[in-house]
Amino acid sequence: MKLSDEQKAVIEAPLEPMAVTACAGSGKTATAIRRLIAIRQKLADHRGRVVLLSFSNVAVNTFNKGYAELASDLPEDANRKRVEVDTLDGFFTQHVLRPHAYRTMGATRTPYLVSGSEAFLSSFQYWKSKNERPIPIKDVQVGVENGKSIFFIDTQGAVEHLDRRKARELIENLGRTGAYTHDLGRYWVIRTLLDQPTILKALATRYPQILVDESQDLGTMHKVTLELLINAGVQVSLIGDVNQGIFAFAGADGRFLETYSDRPGVRDYKLTRNYRSLPPIIDIANRLCGRTDEPDRQPGQGGAFFVGYKDAEHLKLISSFKDRLDELGIQAEDAVILSRNTDRAAKLAGTAAAPGQGVVNLFAEAALARDQQHRYQDAFRMVCKAVVELIADAPSGLSSTLQGSPHEVWMLRLRRLLWAFTRDAETGLPSSSLQAKAQWHPKLVANLRTLLTQMDQLFGLKTVATFGNKMAKKRLEDVALSGARGDGQEAHDLRVETVHQVKGESIGAVLYVATKANISAMLDGTATEDGRIGYVALTRAKNLFWLAVPNNCLDAMREDLNRAGFTEVPAR
Repeated sequence: MKLSDEQKAVIEAPLEPMAVTACAGSGKTATAIRRLIAIRQKLADHRGRVVLLSFSNVAVNTFNKGYAELASDLPEDANRKRVEVDTLDGFFTQHVLRPHAYRTMGATRTPYLVSGSEAFLSSFQYWKSKNERPIPIKDVQVGVENGKSIFFIDTQGAVEHLDRRKARELIENLGRTGAYTHDLGRYWVIRTLLDQPTILKALATRYPQILVDESQDLGTMHKVTLELLINAGVQVSLIGDVNQGIFAFAGADGRFLETYSDRPGVRDYKLTRNYRSLPPIIDIANRLCGRTDEPDRQPGQGGAFFVGYKDAEHLKLISSFKDRLDELGIQAEDAVILSRNTDRAAKLAGTAAAPGQGVVNLFAEAALARDQQHRYQDAFRMVCKAVVELIADAPSGLSSTLQGSPHEVWMLRLRRLLWAFTRDAETGLPSSSLQAKAQWHPKLVANLRTLLTQMDQLFGLKTVATFGNKMAKKRLEDVALSGARGDGQEAHDLRVETVHQVKGESIGAVLYVATKANISAMLDGTATEDGRIGYVALTRAKNLFWLAVPNNCLDAMREDLNRAGFTEVPAR
């Protein structure tokens, strides 16, 4: 990719905090990596490190790969090693939470993450009153409002505030055990930096320059953490696109990025050239968000279309989409079917609910996640939870630690063992194509016994005496674990995701199966989160975007869709 003048301006800028507003497909990754290298070079002999933070391991892996390629031409010196890429939570967990938070928490051990299913957490619940069901600690969330911490739960999209004193007392009682949830981990990071100013000073000295990718997704707790670092002298640069902010449920509203350039000393930069999509797709995106981004690509086959569908006949829709992929020469691996929610995505994928009960159900979910959706990380997570359920007196937080980044050598070895079990359908987690009751279950039990024997010999982890009961065949049938399709039709081979799951990706062809409400929100623009979700779905597409419109509202919406720039797919 030839760098634009806008990209060069960002990369070559002096050492200063900046707000970079980047349109979809603007080469943000390439720009951020080159800026990372440029900052480290401008620091010269300064011993400080530069870190690029993002929100997902996928993004971190992409950045690390890009940095390794670009840095291969740099001198093999200490400065090359003074560049880091991490997730926000991973960075603050490594440098603040695990090594230092125990003092602020009043714990006597290294803090550890809990998933919420651990048995001892039944002693840590929020009681609104004696007559109401208690709220599990895993559901308690923390935010910031008017400069003060607030505690709340999310009930079907509505926020219910909790009594501040009672919630804080509960969290502190849990903290004294060393345990924290994802949300509470961010809370303890802030408390630690405030309570132990020497840690904040040391962190600011070691990392004088921080870049934050996808900064429109910063929640209130991350904002407070970054503000502490800024006040301690760190130059923080934000990169993102407010129009792609689709994590309002996590307290992200895009305002931090949107207003950052208003601060004294913060420079404003724009990336307005789209390298990803064909011009018709960009034209619609511009209408939706009110921007004037320019396409780098020339017009070609493909574009943005809408097509009617019946919900009961979605396989016909998918078949037509696949025919168009073949006509354009787009491989199935470079296409995706998108949905607004997970339930519809599961229906479109033709996936069956995992059978079995208890621990067996967890292993079944893991097998389906691995085999049907190629979600190896999710499969590994469920295997960890299930295997720990089969260990007598398992160490507190073992499952969560294995899913994260364990530091102890024996846990790293156990983690590798469980990854091997998750991936290997012969000696580990059996294939979901096997008959659930007659084939899959016996093979799973045999493979588990081998695994648990190894864990006992290598790590002294004993198997529970109730192994047989936990691994009972309840709710398993003599059909394939993956289940049979009720419509008698063969499953398609296209990837199916929710819009949230593909954020940040560039995909050859996208089929967005939407409802009337989804489409109305999309056409209304990016002022609402539902509108931004439609915008994100559209702007993932490189060559082809199909918007699937329910037949019962197609006539009413046709004019609006044409006005927005979509072309109707001719009837076949």
